[in-house]
Amino acid sequence: MEMAPRGRARRSGGDARSAPPKRRSREEFGMKEHGNAGAAIDAFEPRRPAAGAEWTCPMHPEIVRSEPGACPKCGMALEPRVIEGEDEGENPELGYMSRRFSFAAALTAPLVLVAMGDMIPGSPISHLFSMRTQAFIELALATPVCLWAAWPFHARAVRSVRNKSLNMFTLIGLGVSVAYLYSLVATLLPGLFPSSFREEGRIAVYFEAASVIVTLILLGQVLELRARSRTGRAVRELLGMQAKTARRIADDGTETDVPLGAVQVGDRLRVRPGEKIPVDGIVLEGVSPVDESMVTGEPIPVEKHAGDRVVGSTVNGTGGFVMRAEKVGAETLLARIVAMVAEAQRSRAPIQKFADVVAGYFVPAVVLVSVLTFAVWSLVGPEPRMAHALINAVAVLIIACP
Repeated sequence: MEMAPRGRARRSGGDARSAPPKRRSREEFGMKEHGNAGAAIDAFEPRRPAAGAEWTCPMHPEIVRSEPGACPKCGMALEPRVIEGEDEGENPELGYMSRRFSFAAALTAPLVLVAMGDMIPGSPISHLFSMRTQAFIELALATPVCLWAAWPFHARAVRSVRNKSLNMFTLIGLGVSVAYLYSLVATLLPGLFPSSFREEGRIAVYFEAASVIVTLILLGQVLELRARSRTGRAVRELLGMQAKTARRIADDGTETDVPLGAVQVGDRLRVRPGEKIPVDGIVLEGVSPVDESMVTGEPIPVEKHAGDRVVGSTVNGTGGFVMRAEKVGAETLLARIVAMVAEAQRSRAPIQKFADVVAGYFVPAVVLVSVLTFAVWSLVGPEPRMAHALINAVAVLIIACP
């Protein structure tokens, strides 16, 4: 009578394993749409873990929050401080940024070709299109890149200004926006510019510069996210080495299998041949060789006797023994290794900290120089003074963009 339920359980479990994984939608990942511009990178809301979990910024580890959201300094999506063992597949943020990079690269390549066509021997682009037509082609190619593909950087720039924490995203958003808007006005309303600004019948535009900046920064974001995903995968592989259950011996001698999280310090546990040792502890009775290659890298098993220490997640050999749990949960050696790997992933090189400090002063300095440029040209510059002042002030912002 007991075999039928177990058989049905096995069949249902097999069906569950054979079923294809459910594809998660954008809504499940918490990507919020921002008008026609698409979802902003800082709008990701990862699934909430168990109560008590902490979230931190990958760029600013000192930022710790009790719930997911965006970093108040840079606007990046917060990540779980402690990586869980379950592999959730591809990082949705990585796929999201990869799509934007592919889209931007596909439009930036022909944009650069059109913009730099005069440098190609024979100037084939100039023979195909007039200067005016080239400007509109550049506008059509650059608009999706500077608006949709660059939307995450614009969102981060706005957030950095609101939080009074200026960084490189502030300068990137400012430089790309100014370069695009200046070029847009130069293309649609060239009559607003003095004749001295015309080169070969048109006003110089910076569509290709803004698009190349966006594409290169997106590439950097993709590479960074890919590296972080690999590190997270390595941490999950470490967590996958630990046992799922432990066989606890009660005071009356009865033995029951309990979840690993239910094991407490002082519990007596039985480890059978071929099983993973559940937690760190001391052998009370029995003799068995233990494969500790996970910790030491040594392939030869070490024989354990009563009084010897054993490490959780190492593999028991041909014998069996009874052990007492000494360290459980986050105190085990494996948990500490995982914590150190995660901490190393979040740590920043000194040059990164230096770059943030420089950016904090550089951004307001650039804005100040731009304002001073406008003031000086509007007072002592040649006529028309306001046009020269505006264009030169914009040029300062464009040049300062990294």
